[in-house]
Amino acid sequence: MGKLLDKRLVFVDADVKTSEDAIRLMAARLQDCGYVNEGYAEMVIEREKVFPTGLPGKTMCIAIPHTNPTFVNKAAIGVIVPKKPVKFDMMGEPGTSLNVSLIMPLVIKDSGQQIELLKEMMHVIQDSPRLERIRASRDADEILGLLHSLEEA
Repeated sequence: MGKLLDKRLVFVDADVKTSEDAIRLMAARLQDCGYVNEGYAEMVIEREKVFPTGLPGKTMCIAIPHTNPTFVNKAAIGVIVPKKPVKFDMMGEPGTSLNVSLIMPLVIKDSGQQIELLKEMMHVIQDSPRLERIRASRDADEILGLLHSLEEA
């Protein structure tokens, strides 16, 4: 499946105010790095309105915005640690808003890989100490180290 984690896709203390800001920030970097093509941001934003990706955690809420592979060249997982929590609607409950402290966009190329990746993401999401360390970190290499299990998904 190749390397999913890329230091260039880690944003620490990101100055994003809305879910759309966060998605556009990541989409622009993904496009610059060749992971996705133009149109990706709009697709993720539109999908987020219908199928929101905010997830409540024990100690913090996270969001895993993603969309179908139409504009994807290669798979990746991004990390955005916003300066202040950003509102995302809750998965399965559009209109129920969560204050998200960690945004991990999933860039999925092969829909067959999606289930495995989402299962591994669930392990990460349920691991509160690991999420706290990611949120507190200011070092992209350390954040990637804490997420290395996603490479094996």
